[in-house]
Amino acid sequence: MLRLINPLKTSARAFSAVVPKHAYSTSVKSGSSSKLLTVGLPLGISAAAAYAYFGDKLGGSAAAPGVKAAAAAPKEPIASALDPNAFVDFKLKSVQHVTPNTSKFTFELKEGQTLGMDVTSCVVTKFVKEDGKPVIRPYTPTSDADHTGSFDFVIKRYEGGPMSSHIHGLKPGDTLSVKGPISKHPFKTNQFETVSLIAGGSGITPMIQIISGLLKDKADKTKINLIFANVTPEDIILKDELDAYAKSYPDRFKVTYVVDKAVDGWKGPTGYVNAEMIKKYIPEVGTGNTKVFICGPPLMMKSVCGAKGPNFTQGEVDGALKELGLDSEHVFKF
Repeated sequence: MLRLINPLKTSARAFSAVVPKHAYSTSVKSGSSSKLLTVGLPLGISAAAAYAYFGDKLGGSAAAPGVKAAAAAPKEPIASALDPNAFVDFKLKSVQHVTPNTSKFTFELKEGQTLGMDVTSCVVTKFVKEDGKPVIRPYTPTSDADHTGSFDFVIKRYEGGPMSSHIHGLKPGDTLSVKGPISKHPFKTNQFETVSLIAGGSGITPMIQIISGLLKDKADKTKINLIFANVTPEDIILKDELDAYAKSYPDRFKVTYVVDKAVDGWKGPTGYVNAEMIKKYIPEVGTGNTKVFICGPPLMMKSVCGAKGPNFTQGEVDGALKELGLDSEHVFKF
């Protein structure tokens, strides 16, 4: 979430000039009372090298009678599809609508390649505007880290958001420039007894990476609780995937969906995420060997955990989590 190439301080300065107004957020109409607005670039950024993945290269045909069989050919390294020092163009394969303003964009990889990402890390995307100025924004792929042949971005479109509008304007066959991975918070197998995740809107994308990575590690026993807040039920991104994880791993993963206001047929909790709601749905918070990860709009972050510090530092823990007795050792802000 590790393989440092450039100092954190240098990376922070490099990215501070391109902090997006709409990364990991839920869109809200002007005048809306919702606290789910927008959130900036993920914290804890440092440049990171890509992993090298290895593939099996099988030997030739069986040896002739009386001839000793040749040893199997050694494994040869397969380079990661990403480059931590340069942008790489990836071709868009398909687009699938997820919510009224969110789509899943699937990009091609060469056969046998992966993105070479770990839990947790993100990438940055780039395109050049007509005036020649580049636009750079961070995203977290939602496909499994070990998935080959393609990778996915789930991206919400924002009015006036240059990168999200650019990506939503891409057609199959077009390309997108991607660089990374950028490491955020390193994970080790069974590092924590429990992991608590609190997400708002498209802040779910780094959480998907954590959920997938931990649950698919057969040696890991970490229990995961997720509170996922959205404006309305139809804004819930990747609900089918989350429900599938909850069904497949009932002893390890639980998800609670929250919406701002009740609607007909909604049976889940409503309102804003606060200390009382967190304690009710994630009773493990603040007890034992646990860690809380948060990603959401700025007002939600401020209310739940306190604002992030300058230059992409974590800042002090405040809000609901401070009320519950947590400090910076037990909280990570994306």
